[in-house]
Amino acid sequence: MQHCTYAHYKPDGTMFYIGKGSVKRAHSSRGRNIVWKRTVDKYGDFEVKILARWDSEEDAFSHEILLIDSLKELGVPLVNIAAGGFGSTGFRHTEDHKSKLAQRMKEKNPMASPVSRERQKRSLLVAMNRPEIKQKQRSARLGMKFSASHIESLRNCHPTKACVINGVTYKSLMEASRVLGIRHGTIHRWILRPEIKRGVKYAHITECRWA
Repeated sequence: MQHCTYAHYKPDGTMFYIGKGSVKRAHSSRGRNIVWKRTVDKYGDFEVKILARWDSEEDAFSHEILLIDSLKELGVPLVNIAAGGFGSTGFRHTEDHKSKLAQRMKEKNPMASPVSRERQKRSLLVAMNRPEIKQKQRSARLGMKFSASHIESLRNCHPTKACVINGVTYKSLMEASRVLGIRHGTIHRWILRPEIKRGVKYAHITECRWA
């Protein structure tokens, strides 16, 4: 089977996805990621262009990775979630190729930058405060029914529930977390499972319970 790399375009000609596979796969909508599906649902259709044909599957994977990397650097808004090079049954990269990919991720991973992480955090906070997003979240929860055991579990793990750590009472797990510098989820696990070993760093925590 000959392999190819391909691009998907919106009806207005804007490229939004790069892929690798057979020509049949290039024209298929099955097995696409959620962002791809939302894009096609929004614009109604997609167009396909075969970019290159390859006899070697590894060459096709490498071309896919190069295209995604280069186009994203140029600011092309691709909906690819992965960096490429995945998805073939039985395919295995050589150790040298995996080493090169790992090095590339170390050098170019955008989330390795504190500035990028802070920018993403700010963008997420803005997005989550948009009225339409809040309404969508509320609507999604309307009518949901929880079992009695699930409701009890939620009560027991609520971050606003008072707790006692080393004889000091905190009005909530969140307050204890802020004062002690320990994640509230970690404190919650200690309360539910006192047998968990806390290691040298937290050996001084001798009491951990609900108030």
